[in-house]
Amino acid sequence: MKGTNLITKEMVLLDIEAPTKQELIHHLCGQLFLVKRTDSPALLYQDVISREEKVSTFAGASMAIPHALSHYISEPSLCFARVKSDEFTWDGADEAVRFVFMHVVPVQSSDLQRLRESQSKVFSAIAELITLTDVQSMWAQTGDKDEILSSLYSAFGRHGISEAK
Repeated sequence: MKGTNLITKEMVLLDIEAPTKQELIHHLCGQLFLVKRTDSPALLYQDVISREEKVSTFAGASMAIPHALSHYISEPSLCFARVKSDEFTWDGADEAVRFVFMHVVPVQSSDLQRLRESQSKVFSAIAELITLTDVQSMWAQTGDKDEILSSLYSAFGRHGISEAK
């Protein structure tokens, strides 16, 4: 999995207005359609929501990481969304969610174990960044998508996710 192919500038969305996690996930699936990562955003949405219904992906530290294996995504994809409202919550949790990473991976991989390992690397990189208050502060304030991407690519490199195009 290549870090720079996993997430692009068009997959970084700032100050999204969505009253519910369902609407936010719907918006992200629509964005993946616009960047030609899915031909079926409604079916991709159903896969992500189905996974979310099993166990909430609220991660604490103002973050949620909805994810799914899906037949309706063409390549591993990560969307970053900064939510505009300071009062947006995930499943009505007490803590507000400000940052959402949606990670979707095609299910048609012949090596499911390798797929799960690469997913784990992405989650580890995000978990590392969650602990860095300066990174979260930058994510909250910047209008520069390249700055957000740079923080992600750096963490991806430390976790063995290639940055090469």
